Amino acid sequence: MTDRDTFAQLRSDLFQPDRGLYVVPIRHHSPACAWALRALIRDIKPSQILIEAPSDFADKIPLLLDPATKPPIALVALVDDAGERGRVAGYYPFCDHSPEYVALKTGQEVGADLHFIDAPAADKAMRGQLDGIEPTSLIDEQRFNSNDYTTALARATGCRDGFELWDHLFETRLGNPDWRSFFGDVGVYCAGIRAATPDSQITEAGDTNRESHMGGAVKKALARGGPVVVVVGGFHAPALVGALDDLPAPEKPKGKTDSYLIRYGFRAMDALNGYAAGLPQPGYYQQMWERADMQTGPNTWRTLGVDILTEFATQMRAEGHQVPLPSQVEAVRAAESLAILRGRPGALRHDLIDGIRTALIKGETTAHDIWTTRFLTFLCGDKLGDVPVSAGSPPLVEDIRRRARTYRLDLSDSAQRTRKLDIRRNDTHLAASRFFHAMQLLCPSFATRMVGPDYLTGSRTELLFEEWQYAWSPQTEGHLIQQAVLGDELPNACLALLYRQRAALIEDGRARDLPALIDLLSRGLLAGLGAQLGPFVEQLGHDIQNHGTFATVTAALRRLMFVLQSAGPLGAPDTLDLRQLVNAAYGRLVYLCDDLPNTSDDDTQERLDALRMVNEILRDCDSIGLDRSLLDEALDRVAIYTENPVILGAVLAVCVQAGTRPAATLVQIMQGRLTGVSLDTADQIGVLRGILYTSPALLWHADGLLAVVDQFMCNIDEDRFLDLLPHLRLAFTGLNPRETDRLAGELAAIHGVQAGSLVTVNTKATETDLSEGLAIEKALRASLLADGLTDWITP
Repeated sequence: MTDRDTFAQLRSDLFQPDRGLYVVPIRHHSPACAWALRALIRDIKPSQILIEAPSDFADKIPLLLDPATKPPIALVALVDDAGERGRVAGYYPFCDHSPEYVALKTGQEVGADLHFIDAPAADKAMRGQLDGIEPTSLIDEQRFNSNDYTTALARATGCRDGFELWDHLFETRLGNPDWRSFFGDVGVYCAGIRAATPDSQITEAGDTNRESHMGGAVKKALARGGPVVVVVGGFHAPALVGALDDLPAPEKPKGKTDSYLIRYGFRAMDALNGYAAGLPQPGYYQQMWERADMQTGPNTWRTLGVDILTEFATQMRAEGHQVPLPSQVEAVRAAESLAILRGRPGALRHDLIDGIRTALIKGETTAHDIWTTRFLTFLCGDKLGDVPVSAGSPPLVEDIRRRARTYRLDLSDSAQRTRKLDIRRNDTHLAASRFFHAMQLLCPSFATRMVGPDYLTGSRTELLFEEWQYAWSPQTEGHLIQQAVLGDELPNACLALLYRQRAALIEDGRARDLPALIDLLSRGLLAGLGAQLGPFVEQLGHDIQNHGTFATVTAALRRLMFVLQSAGPLGAPDTLDLRQLVNAAYGRLVYLCDDLPNTSDDDTQERLDALRMVNEILRDCDSIGLDRSLLDEALDRVAIYTENPVILGAVLAVCVQAGTRPAATLVQIMQGRLTGVSLDTADQIGVLRGILYTSPALLWHADGLLAVVDQFMCNIDEDRFLDLLPHLRLAFTGLNPRETDRLAGELAAIHGVQAGSLVTVNTKATETDLSEGLAIEKALRASLLADGLTDWITP
């Protein structure tokens, strides 16, 4: 039998009145399929309608048919994956023009029994589409757009992709009452896609197992009596028209599924945003459906295109983007002309897009130019659905609502509200603060801290109050339902999310990224997880003890000491042993000090930053019970063996500041470095740079240190000064404005002048200007010397 004969046989086998079987091949969310299906059901008046949707969603059919249900909506499955991947989430969306939704509504109208017949959401065939990390669709129609058959057919018809091909062949027939011819053509089209798909790919994707489930349901329905209408994705139709006894027995599903009916939105359903099924820009197809439904017949294509482009221009004008009337007229003309050239009854989605580009874009067009992006966003639409109160919510959402009521937060609508919290003196307010922080972790769009301490950056931590703005919206609820895979209560979900983020760090090769790990710990504390973070803290301790970077461990220790000493939202309970974590970081820091003598030039600045932090660590050691003598002794060893002059200066400064070495040692080392003739330029100034960066106050507090530096500067000749100038600038950039003023005052006092008298008016001079000026002065002096005029200029 030829392929042509096979396709003809399939066309005749779709509808078998003698068996009472009508297999209806559809494309998900297709208005044309929905229209033809409604006409079929009203003509046939079947006793049963079987729909390709997970069979464990069957108890949600009454909710889908509830008058309060307004698409777009979605059934969401939270699947306990029998320990393989934890809890995963899958979505099955519906809109007004989804054939499955129309089958339910029209089936109710004619009194048919309604059934979902696909494999359960927990079945391996369905779970293969769930990756355990991101929620995904339980519908997959990628083959409609990337199959060899559709690619070849698109090329033959002059269409640019499978989406345009589908519109060209089928959506143009929206409103046509001849459903037999329409579904016959859809069936042949889908059979071509299946014929171009290798059998191994069909099996691996789980389609064979799903078709076994559906075939078994069809057999049972036929035994109960027909007519039976079977609504399935067109790819599966060929497997259900023949002898159903030949289908293998389906696998028994593993895992447990909880399902919910939730509000959904067109943006989430947009195929070009990653949704695996349906058509792109659902707002466009919604307009097609509504117009056809209103007219009870074929679309008036010209009116539809004009209305869409007019609404787009109106919306753009409201947003401040003017679309001139001549450009609107040109867009309509171009779209309609292209549609005629392409053999269409009117301007379709691709024709309208091309019309907009022709009229509004000057120069070369791209897929991401601003007007194309605006028009595609408009066509996507922003419609949100609604569900009955009886639909309920996942336990996580209910737990969050309950906690919000406890803290007197109003979630009754989507209005934005403000809450001020006294986090130091009011325990209830502190608990509310932790609720907000937990929600920021789980759903960042819910609340924003407008005023208050930022414990993650360490800024303004002395403030007593927080002020939050919050708003509950459908987007918030949808996001939380996606997060419901993490747990049934807010603390458990936050903890699971932290571990998931930790796993992501490991996957990215950042298993020992201490700043990121401590940031996760801090977020957990702010969220009120407290003692639940015990295993996380224990693992973090192991990470610290195995870490080999002095600078990173220093920063981690300083951060952990801050956390340990914090109260308020960041405060940890006594049952969470943070002190042990601090001890581990401190011990590792002491151990890594012995690597400082080996500091390379590339690591110098990083370790300078760390040594400046060591001053703060030493200052707070006693208050948190750390044995500071261990760090003092380690730094003293470093001072003996270090050759890197910058690190030597920094370490000596820390030792003098800590009182473990006398200031005279620092003065002696400085004098030796500045006067040493064998040192290169960078080494000569290196010790000074280390001191100024780590403990700049020693320059005027350590007796004799400033005098040594000043004497050196006064005695060097101009050539040497020019050589040293870049290194001196690097050394002195570590001073803040107040320290610079103090240094200027100290130097002025040494030379018996007032610092203010040295201020010049020129504020535009650069380092280059200074260097050039000094070079000119040097050349001038040489010339004066050659002419014997130096005594005349400088008596």
